[in-house]
Amino acid sequence: MGHATGRAGRIAFGGLLERILPASARIPLEDVREVRRVLLVRPNFRLGNTLMTNAIVRGLRERFPQARLEYLAGDATLPLLENLPIDAVHPMSRSYVSRPWEFFSLFRKIRRERFDLAVEAGMGSFSGGLYAYLSGARWRIGFEGSGERFLNVLFPRPICQHAYDDALEIGAALGMPVSDRPVYEVAEHERSVALEILGELDLRDGPQAKPLIGVFVGGHLHKRWPNERWLRFLEALDANDFPYVVFLGPEERAFEATLRAAVGPTGRVLAPRPLRIFAALVERCALLVTPDSGPMHLAVALGVPTIALLQSEKSSFYAPRGPHDRSAVGPDVDAAVAMVRSHPVARRLLAEGASLGHSLT
Repeated sequence: MGHATGRAGRIAFGGLLERILPASARIPLEDVREVRRVLLVRPNFRLGNTLMTNAIVRGLRERFPQARLEYLAGDATLPLLENLPIDAVHPMSRSYVSRPWEFFSLFRKIRRERFDLAVEAGMGSFSGGLYAYLSGARWRIGFEGSGERFLNVLFPRPICQHAYDDALEIGAALGMPVSDRPVYEVAEHERSVALEILGELDLRDGPQAKPLIGVFVGGHLHKRWPNERWLRFLEALDANDFPYVVFLGPEERAFEATLRAAVGPTGRVLAPRPLRIFAALVERCALLVTPDSGPMHLAVALGVPTIALLQSEKSSFYAPRGPHDRSAVGPDVDAAVAMVRSHPVARRLLAEGASLGHSLT
């Protein structure tokens, strides 16, 4: 909702609140006791940001095992929250900008829940702080930033070296364990559906998927590779006899016919699937090649080794950082193919006898 109103609108609104709403009196964390109802506030509409926030869910559940835990989340990311230890979800929609009565109705409902604690997970976000305040929670926890006036339990804002460190800092502030990577849970029936789809594409070997490389060709605006570069990259994978599957998002529909005509005998193209089935398919990959995107963070959450092809230095802040992850800023096709050829997962598959092509050696 904050992005939809624009920066100028947020500044004007913030100035108005400065005049009519005094800053909250500060309360030490030690005074936060007998917490029975907790609201996690992170109504973001980006897949990656939601996956990173999911790490906080588990921490809160462990920190407050007897409390009821609810989540104020962006409506576009609700599938990512399934199978997490949450008692209820309150969806926030971008459409509330044009339907403000629904916005007020949502917060009337939230206030009736009488939350003891609201945790603002946006690291000083103005809108996050405001929503925590509107929740009516007795204690509102968060970090210094544009929304700090709405919080009454405030921590100094740390300088994080990586996007995944935000969740760690929230965990440290609240004295709770938090994962250092995004979190996502695949259900068993979703794994079964993924195997059926791969079987239809001749990418299944008995009860398991064949070793293959996933390639996600989407991405947000300037973060994505040009289509022509993806075609040359797939041509190079074909030349190396790599088995691979190309994943499309909804925005790549117009690219689908071109891709299907371009892939070689070892490649397959998968039309967009529901988000949770897409995740189960990514989980079956031995390696995922992707730009800076939601699927990049999804692969990290699933423990799938990832090669991130970044378009700017800014994206390095979000790059996967596991021991088997690789990233590069501005690589050309040859450099990207070299990253695949030299990846230890590809070499291990070759050593195990997977048919990955003679030119790996």
